[in-house]
Amino acid sequence: MVARKSATVNLRLPQTSLSNLARLKDRVERRRPKPKVQPRAPEYYQNLIDQHNETTVKANYADSTKDNLQDIIDKFSRFCAHLPKRRPWRTIILNCSKGTTIAFLIHICEVDRVKKRSTIHQYYLRFKMLFNRENGRHMDTNDAKEALAYMYGPLTRDYDLDITVKEKPVLGVDDLLLLLNHHWARDTSTFPTERHRVQFALILLLLFATGCRPAELVDANKKKKMRRWPGLEDDDICDGDVDDNGFEDAEVGADADFGFDDHDSAVADLGSENDGNGSDDDVAMSDVETELRQFDALCYEDVRLLVVRNPVAGELDLLAMEVKLAHHKGAKRRPKPTIFFFTEVDDPIFCPITHLVSLVIADEAFEAPSLTTAERVFEHKVWGPVVSTPLSWKQEMLKTPIFRQDEKAADGVGTSPTPALTYSQFRDCLNRLGLAAGFLEKLTSYCFRRGTANVVDRTATDAVRDQVMRHNPNSAVYNGAYINERVPFDVLSAVLERPSADGILRMLTHMSLMRDPRAPVHVPDDVLAALPPDPSIVDLEEQRAQLKAGAYRIQGTEVEAEVRRLTAEIGTARTRRRNIISEEYRADYFRRRPLEDIERQNCGQQEDEYIEPVVEHQIPERAQLAELICTHVADITPQDIVARRIHSADHQIAIPI
Repeated sequence: MVARKSATVNLRLPQTSLSNLARLKDRVERRRPKPKVQPRAPEYYQNLIDQHNETTVKANYADSTKDNLQDIIDKFSRFCAHLPKRRPWRTIILNCSKGTTIAFLIHICEVDRVKKRSTIHQYYLRFKMLFNRENGRHMDTNDAKEALAYMYGPLTRDYDLDITVKEKPVLGVDDLLLLLNHHWARDTSTFPTERHRVQFALILLLLFATGCRPAELVDANKKKKMRRWPGLEDDDICDGDVDDNGFEDAEVGADADFGFDDHDSAVADLGSENDGNGSDDDVAMSDVETELRQFDALCYEDVRLLVVRNPVAGELDLLAMEVKLAHHKGAKRRPKPTIFFFTEVDDPIFCPITHLVSLVIADEAFEAPSLTTAERVFEHKVWGPVVSTPLSWKQEMLKTPIFRQDEKAADGVGTSPTPALTYSQFRDCLNRLGLAAGFLEKLTSYCFRRGTANVVDRTATDAVRDQVMRHNPNSAVYNGAYINERVPFDVLSAVLERPSADGILRMLTHMSLMRDPRAPVHVPDDVLAALPPDPSIVDLEEQRAQLKAGAYRIQGTEVEAEVRRLTAEIGTARTRRRNIISEEYRADYFRRRPLEDIERQNCGQQEDEYIEPVVEHQIPERAQLAELICTHVADITPQDIVARRIHSADHQIAIPI
């Protein structure tokens, strides 16, 4: 056998610095097995058995669930105060009968002035949860059915409850293009920093591309404050949060996804758990870090940016991105992260990678010191016998949220180094964008989620759709909550056996069908002045005036607390009334405008030419970015596509952020 000659290959390993050695040592030490606990005396375990046999371990619900339970406890306590013997609510709910449940629902209708049956149904579900929690068992099936039948029958009829279902608009790619074009080129609203504009556009793209809930990207937790649940404080609770499938008022209806989660299905995962001493193979590299994340939002460690070798020889290598969404609904009870992959998009307005690169360069988050420009990032090549090169982040940036708040600084307003963007800030921007773009329906994050679900349902299997939406397999949540109410199929053409009008049908099934960019965003002052004052607000103002008795300063007086309470209540009432007036005035415009156009056309009048208002951007870089990113260019070379993407990222970086 002829000996094979081979040349010596000099493997060039990366240099190991002292900091890398220290980090390597720390990671090795963290993976050391835990020391075994010495066996305890038999009496110790027998005492544990006796102790837990005599006590009831109640679930430690999430904060939002505790808020909902405390709310129903407060309502039930007020109801119990009207009963003859005025017994504590816990005593009454332990012996709660069918009549007590029905009387409580009637009390809610009378005292809380509920208008919709779906709201009463939510209170009923919370009351059943409270009953289960206090009694350790479910409500009697027959009693629950009769209470539900009373709610859907006499209660709905006697109190004239509204049973209509709110529309669930679906966003399409054309609608997304309208929103992004308006956001970049036509939006006249201002942000504290222009970074907010860039990261807001990236959030919109991720919402549409992943179908995620906003809590998976931004911080949806309530403000850190002293939370107290008087009705829940004396409970013996266990460790670990339990999600209640979300009884939030903002998700009343099928969108809440309640009733479909299988609480016992987690048992199926026990087989994959490590039941022995464990092995190194069962420990993921990301699990060795003990530093806790401060915010439940998308952080740098959840995103991986890669340069992938182009399968076409001679072409530039491509950028790819992995996004791991771990803060899904029920993540604390049953974590199941989902990883999405993104590649470069020719049109930079739709390219999440371009937006991310601009934010990363602005944050100086690349671990490689030389990656300081978009050109170096997009034109990087893969070297060696590998198919990809990861562009890693600095160690101190891994726990940093990508979408962050703005904060005041000595030289003005800048981006905060750590606090994540809150859901309320994102929601306000989203609502404002929908109004400014002229949409009839209110623009919410669920419009994006429903749009993604319907697109994936048409092109992928049910298993992939459920994975994208983070639904349990075969749960039928999509068909009950996310399917487009407007049937995306030309049934008439099918039964008549004629060609279908797919182009028109596509336009008819999405939100932009009723869009009117001329729709007013604010109510004119003369209209506000012509409306009569709200009697309830006038009454509150009179009460405050009587307490103040003409005095300007109330600090330190006996009436200070009551005056401040009335002032806060007046402010809340004014805001609520102003929002109602704005919504009704805008809805009235969409009703009146078509009628006026019809009458003017039939009277022989000429159409008024609509001229888009000229928007002059004060920041030159933003004007250049709007012109570049909102202009669709066809039939260009791959080199020009990369150059256009680089210029777009450079302009986003150049905007003062």
